[in-house]
Amino acid sequence: MGVDFHNWKADKNKMNQDVVIVTGGSLSESFLQTNDCKGSVLIGVDRGAEWLLDHDIVPDYFIGDFDSADANFLNKIKKDYADRIFLFSNEKDETDTELGMRLAIALQPKSITLFGGIGTRLDHTIGNIHILLQAEKVNIPAILVGENNRIQLILAKQVKKVKKSNYPYVSFIPFTEQVEGITITGFKYSLNKGIMHIGTPFGISNELIEPVGTISVEKGILLIIESKD
Repeated sequence: MGVDFHNWKADKNKMNQDVVIVTGGSLSESFLQTNDCKGSVLIGVDRGAEWLLDHDIVPDYFIGDFDSADANFLNKIKKDYADRIFLFSNEKDETDTELGMRLAIALQPKSITLFGGIGTRLDHTIGNIHILLQAEKVNIPAILVGENNRIQLILAKQVKKVKKSNYPYVSFIPFTEQVEGITITGFKYSLNKGIMHIGTPFGISNELIEPVGTISVEKGILLIIESKD
């Protein structure tokens, strides 16, 4: 597929850090209150970049086709931040959020957190869950965070931990046709080398009974969704 950042020479000062991507799904004032982006490289995607600038936060990079952005905003960033814009046509294979993810991966970060990727468009939300896989396949932990959900993937041979938080429900859903060797500890409903099949979601609404829960998988890919009502 089209866009490739492999030959892009990134600022070395922005390499190997935590990256936060803000895209244009559902964003709220509480985002600013509960999520501190300081110390992270910040990528503003399309309308998410406009939202950041409206709140006096300047992204390290702007990316997208900006077809949903205000014309005055686009003119402003072209004038004031021309050295940090990646502008694309709206006729492309990738979504703007996927472009943001590819740019983030090119920075070889410690982790990637995606905000604003869970919104009213279910197709975009599902697509954003899928692009987490691009980061995980190159051993970069990636998580999709919204007001009511935190979503991540765990691949074969990985071990992930979930801390007790204000997202009290944790669901495990197969992302591939079959997931084998699932071990879940620290939760109300534990599992030892279990198997889950797609289409049979029996791992819904588990709860932590320890401060930290551990999940591992031997084969396949598992979706981990932390939720609150």
